[in-house]
Amino acid sequence: FATRIAKYARHAASFMLHFAHGGLLVAGLIVTLFIASRIANHGVQGLSVGSLIGNSSPSVAVEELVPEVEPVAVADSTPAKLSPDLQRVKGYIAKRYQVSAVALEPLLAAAQQTGRSVGVDPLLLVAVMAIESRFNPFAESPMGAQGLMQVIPKWHPDKVDVKSDKGAMFNPDTNIRVGALVLKEYIQSTGSVERALQQYNGSSDPATPYANKVMAVKAQLSQAARSGGRIVGV
Repeated sequence: FATRIAKYARHAASFMLHFAHGGLLVAGLIVTLFIASRIANHGVQGLSVGSLIGNSSPSVAVEELVPEVEPVAVADSTPAKLSPDLQRVKGYIAKRYQVSAVALEPLLAAAQQTGRSVGVDPLLLVAVMAIESRFNPFAESPMGAQGLMQVIPKWHPDKVDVKSDKGAMFNPDTNIRVGALVLKEYIQSTGSVERALQQYNGSSDPATPYANKVMAVKAQLSQAARSGGRIVGV
């Protein structure tokens, strides 16, 4: 009986020893895996550019690989500031011709700048636009007159090259510039704004009906500029 007891005791001790050994082994594996995972996480966070490209220098962190996004600068397309007179004229035209004041702003600014640089009254240019196209930059006549000032490009190849850009005359700035140059040329050759306007219209009528219409509109614009955009009876 004592022998059997001793035998059982040895088996029990052996079982406990193996159990303890196995428990320590499992615990050791768990601790090892935990430490390895923490090292891996810190390693990725601290990974440097140098380690990615074979450079041992740890000076640049992974976060620096992502460039900062710079906001795209929008080009300033704000037209030149209108004079107080043209500001008042803008309000009158918007009501009289039922055109957006916002859309009118760059057209009047172009007339202002071009008129000053070429030497033609900006209000005369605006009056021609009112008669010719009613401020429609895409207007085109059966005769081929185009844009705000209804210029026929084939008659003025020295001022605009439509072969390279067929839509050039539908650009308001280009159209106003070419129209102003044509008017300036006719004023110099005829010595009279009225005769220049008749020639611009392609008419030699001595009664100057076209010129009279343009000058009447110009007079209304001048009155609107003086009276804050209000014209009695119009």
